[in-house]
Amino acid sequence: MPPLPTQRRLFSFFLPLALSGILFPLARPIVNAALARTASPTLALAAYAVILSLSMPLIAPLFGLRQVATALSVDRDMLRRIRHLTWLLGGGATFSLLIVTIPPVYAFLVKQVMGIPSEIAGAGAPVLLVVALTPLLSVGRGYYQGILVQYGRAGPIGLGALGYLLGVSAVMVLGVGWTRIEGALLAALAMLLAQVIYLMMVWWPTRPLFRNRIPQFSDLVPDVQRTNRYVLLFYLPLAVSTVLTALIEPAIQAAIARAPLAQPSLAAYPVCLSLVWLARTPLWNAQQIVIAQVKNRAAFLLVRKFMLIISLVVSLAMGVAALPIFSEWIFGHLIGVTGEVKYLAAQGFYWMALSAFLQGGRSLYHGTLIGRGETRGIQTASMIRVPTLIVALSAGVLYAKPSGLMIAIWANLISEAAEVLVLHRRTARLHWSV
Repeated sequence: MPPLPTQRRLFSFFLPLALSGILFPLARPIVNAALARTASPTLALAAYAVILSLSMPLIAPLFGLRQVATALSVDRDMLRRIRHLTWLLGGGATFSLLIVTIPPVYAFLVKQVMGIPSEIAGAGAPVLLVVALTPLLSVGRGYYQGILVQYGRAGPIGLGALGYLLGVSAVMVLGVGWTRIEGALLAALAMLLAQVIYLMMVWWPTRPLFRNRIPQFSDLVPDVQRTNRYVLLFYLPLAVSTVLTALIEPAIQAAIARAPLAQPSLAAYPVCLSLVWLARTPLWNAQQIVIAQVKNRAAFLLVRKFMLIISLVVSLAMGVAALPIFSEWIFGHLIGVTGEVKYLAAQGFYWMALSAFLQGGRSLYHGTLIGRGETRGIQTASMIRVPTLIVALSAGVLYAKPSGLMIAIWANLISEAAEVLVLHRRTARLHWSV
């Protein structure tokens, strides 16, 4: 029986992952701030946003590969199978994006289907060519991160996130001040270079693990699981879950547009969501700790206690930040929104403090189910969340009187609570061998 994790050991694993969860998202505001200081800030910001929205449907499903690597990287044979799947899917995403860069295809999708003005579409074309290379870097980074977490070496992940942030900042500052590269293209190049830095910083520490700690074969993996088909079927529900979750945003935007105070709510929603995402990402990253540490029911109970503590701490911190004395400075001075938008963003952030607690439960149950090979339960929970959200949004628009932002937030909390409840029930039915 593996040794049970202590709360101190769990925190030592969590700290680098939390640091990564904070530093990695900070790169986006830095890029936006730099783009706002370019010669054509509106064009740069718009072109970069269009390319991100175009590439994200192909990149988002790859995020689940990190969890696969964390759960199955018990020996070199399994890592070889994971590596094949990782490069296959990453290469497929890159190839698909390169197809989109072909001028007739790009013009059809961006100008005709999306309706983007010609000037913005023209600026985005070279940006997409650079962004097309990022899936391979992203999946490679996730592959090595999974190995590091599985073998108790989470420290390099936090350092890699710091290197990523510094790389983005340096390229954007130098590029804006000393070059004439178009803003959106400069941002894509900065992100590409930073991804390379991050990948190198998590790849290097895995080299001694392959030499000294990772066996060729492990008795922990039965022969029936030593197939490429098993690894693919293990991953597919995670990809489906990610795609279903991505469908939530368009539904929320459509509901806000049809509710009271639509315009200020649409402006306040991304402001509120950016801060919520910054607070929740460390809890999302904690899922990897659960995968690596929950080997039996006794370990599950200890990890559950840890997840409960950090979830309550994050929720409490968000609640304190939402108090008028702090929210006035955060939303009014730091972010710079005013009037009704500021009021709505602060109000929404106060309620979204509950989402941190739900994210903690979601990560606990996701990690446990992934570690036990029950990824279909995650897909089922996502399939419950999406219709629950749509029903809640529809009821809010038809019968409720608050702002569109509050309708969106309440519907999101209700749907996420439904998802967590389904995950809890699936986890409660697990049979532990030890």
